Amino acid sequence: MRIHINPKYNKLKQFLRDLPADFENTGRSIYKGRNEIKVIEFEGLQLNVKSFKVPHLINKIAYAWLRGSKAKHSYQYGMEIIKRGANTPEPVAVVEKLKNGIFHESYYVSLHHKYDFTIRDLVGFEFPDKENILRQFAAFTYEKLHKNGIHHLDYSRGNILISKLENGQYDFSIVDINRLKFEKMDYLKGLKNFSQIWASEEELEVVAREYARINSQNEDKAAKLLIQFDKEHKIEINRKNKLKKRLKGNC
Repeated sequence: MRIHINPKYNKLKQFLRDLPADFENTGRSIYKGRNEIKVIEFEGLQLNVKSFKVPHLINKIAYAWLRGSKAKHSYQYGMEIIKRGANTPEPVAVVEKLKNGIFHESYYVSLHHKYDFTIRDLVGFEFPDKENILRQFAAFTYEKLHKNGIHHLDYSRGNILISKLENGQYDFSIVDINRLKFEKMDYLKGLKNFSQIWASEEELEVVAREYARINSQNEDKAAKLLIQFDKEHKIEINRKNKLKKRLKGNC
Protein backbone atom coordinates (compact mmCIF):
# COMPACT_ATOMS: atom_id res chain seq x y z
CA MET A 1 0.00 0.00 0.00
CA ARG A 2 1.22 3.50 -0.85
CA ILE A 3 0.00 6.44 1.22
CA HIS A 4 0.84 10.09 0.54
CA ILE A 5 -0.49 12.31 3.32
CA ASN A 6 -0.73 16.03 3.90
CA PRO A 7 1.48 16.55 7.01
CA LYS A 8 -1.38 18.49 8.64
CA TYR A 9 -3.34 15.23 8.86
CA ASN A 10 -0.73 12.75 10.10
CA LYS A 11 -3.17 11.71 12.84
CA LEU A 12 -5.23 9.97 10.12
CA LYS A 13 -2.54 7.41 9.24
CA GLN A 14 -4.37 4.43 10.73
CA PHE A 15 -7.67 5.52 9.19
CA LEU A 16 -5.95 5.65 5.79
CA ARG A 17 -4.35 2.23 6.21
CA ASP A 18 -7.78 0.77 6.98
CA LEU A 19 -9.59 2.67 4.22
CA PRO A 20 -9.48 0.03 1.41
CA ALA A 21 -10.95 -2.61 3.73
CA ASP A 22 -13.50 -0.28 5.35
CA PHE A 23 -14.68 1.86 2.42
CA GLU A 24 -17.57 -0.33 1.29
CA ASN A 25 -19.23 -0.43 4.70
CA THR A 26 -18.60 3.05 6.05
CA GLY A 27 -19.70 6.61 5.37
CA ARG A 28 -22.49 8.14 3.29
CA SER A 29 -22.40 7.74 -0.47
CA ILE A 30 -23.08 11.01 -2.32
CA TYR A 31 -22.22 9.80 -5.84
CA LYS A 32 -21.96 6.36 -7.39
CA GLY A 33 -21.15 5.85 -11.03
CA ARG A 34 -17.89 4.86 -12.67
CA ASN A 35 -16.29 6.08 -9.42
CA GLU A 36 -17.85 6.45 -5.97
CA ILE A 37 -17.68 9.38 -3.56
CA LYS A 38 -18.48 9.09 0.13
CA VAL A 39 -18.54 11.49 3.05
CA ILE A 40 -16.92 9.88 6.09
CA GLU A 41 -16.72 11.47 9.54
CA PHE A 42 -13.61 10.68 11.55
CA GLU A 43 -12.29 12.37 14.69
CA GLY A 44 -14.32 15.53 14.13
CA LEU A 45 -13.43 15.84 10.44
CA GLN A 46 -15.81 15.48 7.53
CA LEU A 47 -13.80 13.75 4.84
CA ASN A 48 -14.67 13.42 1.16
CA VAL A 49 -13.34 10.09 -0.14
CA LYS A 50 -13.33 9.31 -3.85
CA SER A 51 -12.82 5.68 -4.80
CA PHE A 52 -11.63 5.35 -8.39
CA LYS A 53 -12.72 2.51 -10.65
CA VAL A 54 -10.21 -0.34 -10.93
CA PRO A 55 -8.38 0.36 -14.23
CA HIS A 56 -7.75 -2.05 -17.12
CA LEU A 57 -4.54 -4.08 -17.24
CA ILE A 58 -2.38 -1.61 -19.18
CA ASN A 59 -3.18 1.19 -16.73
CA LYS A 60 -2.68 -1.17 -13.78
CA ILE A 61 0.93 -1.50 -14.87
CA ALA A 62 1.29 2.17 -15.83
CA TYR A 63 -0.18 3.48 -12.57
CA ALA A 64 2.02 1.18 -10.53
CA TRP A 65 5.37 1.94 -12.14
CA LEU A 66 5.23 4.49 -14.98
CA ARG A 67 2.91 7.33 -14.03
CA GLY A 68 0.73 8.36 -11.16
CA SER A 69 -2.85 7.22 -10.67
CA LYS A 70 -5.84 9.54 -10.99
CA ALA A 71 -6.04 9.65 -7.19
CA LYS A 72 -2.39 10.66 -6.92
CA HIS A 73 -2.84 13.35 -9.57
CA SER A 74 -5.87 14.68 -7.69
CA TYR A 75 -3.80 15.01 -4.51
CA GLN A 76 -0.77 16.60 -6.22
CA TYR A 77 -2.87 18.96 -8.31
CA GLY A 78 -5.00 19.92 -5.32
CA MET A 79 -1.92 20.94 -3.35
CA GLU A 80 -0.62 22.97 -6.29
CA ILE A 81 -3.99 24.66 -6.90
CA ILE A 82 -4.08 25.90 -3.30
CA LYS A 83 -0.43 26.95 -3.51
CA ARG A 84 -1.32 29.09 -6.53
CA GLY A 85 -4.14 30.78 -4.64
CA ALA A 86 -7.17 29.09 -6.19
CA ASN A 87 -9.96 27.18 -4.46
CA THR A 88 -10.41 23.42 -4.20
CA PRO A 89 -11.28 21.23 -1.19
CA GLU A 90 -8.12 20.82 0.90
CA PRO A 91 -6.24 17.61 0.00
CA VAL A 92 -5.74 15.18 2.90
CA ALA A 93 -4.20 12.07 1.34
CA VAL A 94 -4.04 9.56 -1.47
CA VAL A 95 -4.14 5.81 -0.87
CA GLU A 96 -3.00 3.37 -3.57
CA LYS A 97 -3.24 -0.40 -3.19
CA LEU A 98 -1.17 -2.83 -5.27
CA LYS A 99 -1.72 -6.57 -5.77
CA ASN A 100 1.02 -8.87 -7.06
CA GLY A 101 3.13 -5.88 -8.04
CA ILE A 102 0.50 -4.15 -10.17
CA PHE A 103 -1.92 -1.34 -9.39
CA HIS A 104 -5.31 -2.38 -7.99
CA GLU A 105 -7.33 0.48 -6.47
CA SER A 106 -6.96 4.06 -5.24
CA TYR A 107 -8.66 6.65 -3.06
CA TYR A 108 -8.38 10.43 -2.96
CA VAL A 109 -9.24 12.00 0.41
CA SER A 110 -9.99 15.69 0.89
CA LEU A 111 -11.87 17.78 3.41
CA HIS A 112 -15.58 17.76 2.58
CA HIS A 113 -16.55 21.12 1.08
CA LYS A 114 -20.05 22.36 1.85
CA TYR A 115 -21.62 24.38 -0.96
CA ASP A 116 -25.03 25.66 -2.01
CA PHE A 117 -25.20 24.69 -5.69
CA THR A 118 -23.15 24.01 -8.82
CA ILE A 119 -23.12 25.46 -12.31
CA ARG A 120 -25.24 22.42 -13.28
CA ASP A 121 -28.09 23.75 -11.12
CA LEU A 122 -27.84 27.13 -12.81
CA VAL A 123 -27.47 26.76 -16.58
CA GLY A 124 -30.61 25.95 -18.52
CA PHE A 125 -32.91 26.96 -15.66
CA GLU A 126 -34.55 30.00 -14.15
CA PHE A 127 -32.33 30.83 -11.20
CA PRO A 128 -32.18 33.77 -8.76
CA ASP A 129 -29.38 36.27 -9.51
CA LYS A 130 -28.26 34.17 -12.46
CA GLU A 131 -26.51 36.83 -14.54
CA ASN A 132 -24.58 38.12 -11.55
CA ILE A 133 -23.44 34.58 -10.71
CA LEU A 134 -22.33 33.94 -14.30
CA ARG A 135 -20.36 37.18 -14.36
CA GLN A 136 -18.66 36.31 -11.07
CA PHE A 137 -17.98 32.82 -12.41
CA ALA A 138 -16.18 34.35 -15.40
CA ALA A 139 -14.17 36.59 -13.08
CA PHE A 140 -13.27 33.68 -10.79
CA THR A 141 -12.13 31.60 -13.75
CA TYR A 142 -9.80 34.34 -14.92
CA GLU A 143 -8.54 35.71 -11.60
CA LYS A 144 -8.11 32.43 -9.73
CA LEU A 145 -7.48 29.86 -12.46
CA HIS A 146 -6.30 31.20 -15.81
CA LYS A 147 -4.24 34.07 -14.41
CA ASN A 148 -2.48 31.51 -12.18
CA GLY A 149 -1.80 29.07 -15.01
CA ILE A 150 -4.47 26.55 -14.02
CA HIS A 151 -6.23 24.83 -16.94
CA HIS A 152 -9.04 22.53 -15.78
CA LEU A 153 -9.45 20.06 -18.65
CA ASP A 154 -12.83 18.84 -17.39
CA TYR A 155 -14.39 22.24 -16.66
CA SER A 156 -17.93 20.87 -16.73
CA ARG A 157 -21.02 22.00 -14.86
CA GLY A 158 -20.84 19.63 -11.89
CA ASN A 159 -17.18 20.40 -11.21
CA ILE A 160 -17.72 24.03 -10.15
CA LEU A 161 -19.09 24.35 -6.61
CA ILE A 162 -20.72 27.62 -5.54
CA SER A 163 -21.44 29.02 -2.09
CA LYS A 164 -23.60 32.08 -1.55
CA LEU A 165 -22.00 34.81 0.55
CA GLU A 166 -23.40 38.18 1.64
CA ASN A 167 -24.19 41.26 -0.47
CA GLY A 168 -24.62 39.39 -3.75
CA GLN A 169 -21.19 37.76 -3.63
CA TYR A 170 -20.38 34.11 -4.37
CA ASP A 171 -17.47 31.79 -3.64
CA PHE A 172 -16.34 29.24 -6.26
CA SER A 173 -14.34 26.04 -5.87
CA ILE A 174 -13.27 23.38 -8.39
CA VAL A 175 -13.39 19.60 -7.98
CA ASP A 176 -12.69 16.48 -10.09
CA ILE A 177 -9.20 17.79 -10.64
CA ASN A 178 -7.28 14.72 -11.84
CA ARG A 179 -7.36 16.09 -15.42
CA LEU A 180 -5.51 19.38 -15.20
CA LYS A 181 -2.63 21.28 -16.77
CA PHE A 182 -0.48 23.99 -15.26
CA GLU A 183 0.31 26.15 -18.25
CA LYS A 184 0.11 29.67 -19.62
CA MET A 185 -3.50 30.47 -20.48
CA ASP A 186 -3.80 32.98 -23.29
CA TYR A 187 -7.08 34.79 -23.90
CA LEU A 188 -8.51 32.45 -26.57
CA LYS A 189 -7.57 29.28 -24.70
CA GLY A 190 -9.18 30.72 -21.59
CA LEU A 191 -12.36 31.69 -23.44
CA LYS A 192 -12.61 28.24 -25.00
CA ASN A 193 -12.43 26.64 -21.53
CA PHE A 194 -16.04 27.79 -20.92
CA SER A 195 -17.37 25.74 -23.83
CA GLN A 196 -17.46 22.69 -21.56
CA ILE A 197 -20.25 23.96 -19.31
CA TRP A 198 -22.88 23.10 -21.97
CA ALA A 199 -24.82 26.35 -21.53
CA SER A 200 -27.28 28.20 -23.77
CA GLU A 201 -26.17 30.95 -26.14
CA GLU A 202 -27.64 33.58 -23.82
CA GLU A 203 -25.75 32.21 -20.82
CA LEU A 204 -22.52 31.88 -22.79
CA GLU A 205 -22.86 35.48 -23.95
CA VAL A 206 -23.00 36.72 -20.34
CA VAL A 207 -19.84 34.75 -19.48
CA ALA A 208 -18.02 35.75 -22.68
CA ARG A 209 -18.73 39.45 -22.31
CA GLU A 210 -17.49 39.52 -18.71
CA TYR A 211 -14.39 37.50 -19.57
CA ALA A 212 -13.67 39.85 -22.49
CA ARG A 213 -14.23 42.95 -20.34
CA ILE A 214 -11.74 41.71 -17.74
CA ASN A 215 -9.22 41.00 -20.50
CA SER A 216 -9.84 44.33 -22.29
CA GLN A 217 -11.11 42.51 -25.40
CA ASN A 218 -14.05 43.11 -27.74
CA GLU A 219 -17.20 41.79 -26.05
CA ASP A 220 -19.20 41.17 -29.24
CA LYS A 221 -16.38 39.13 -30.77
CA ALA A 222 -15.97 37.18 -27.52
CA ALA A 223 -19.66 36.22 -27.48
CA LYS A 224 -19.53 34.99 -31.09
CA LEU A 225 -16.32 33.07 -30.48
CA LEU A 226 -17.54 31.30 -27.35
CA ILE A 227 -20.81 30.31 -29.01
CA GLN A 228 -18.78 28.83 -31.88
CA PHE A 229 -16.45 27.03 -29.46
CA ASP A 230 -19.52 25.64 -27.71
CA LYS A 231 -21.00 24.31 -30.97
CA GLU A 232 -17.71 22.63 -31.89
CA HIS A 233 -17.46 21.08 -28.43
CA LYS A 234 -20.99 19.67 -28.60
CA ILE A 235 -20.39 18.21 -32.07
CA GLU A 236 -17.21 16.51 -30.84
CA ILE A 237 -18.88 15.09 -27.71
CA ASN A 238 -21.86 13.80 -29.72
CA ARG A 239 -19.46 12.21 -32.23
CA LYS A 240 -17.59 10.42 -29.44
CA ASN A 241 -20.83 9.23 -27.84
CA LYS A 242 -22.07 7.78 -31.16
CA LEU A 243 -18.74 6.00 -31.64
CA LYS A 244 -18.94 4.52 -28.12
CA LYS A 245 -22.46 3.21 -28.84
CA ARG A 246 -21.29 1.58 -32.07
CA LEU A 247 -18.33 -0.04 -30.32
CA LYS A 248 -20.56 -1.36 -27.54
CA GLY A 249 -22.98 -2.70 -30.16
CA ASN A 250 -20.19 -4.66 -31.79
CA CYS A 251 -19.01 -6.19 -28.51
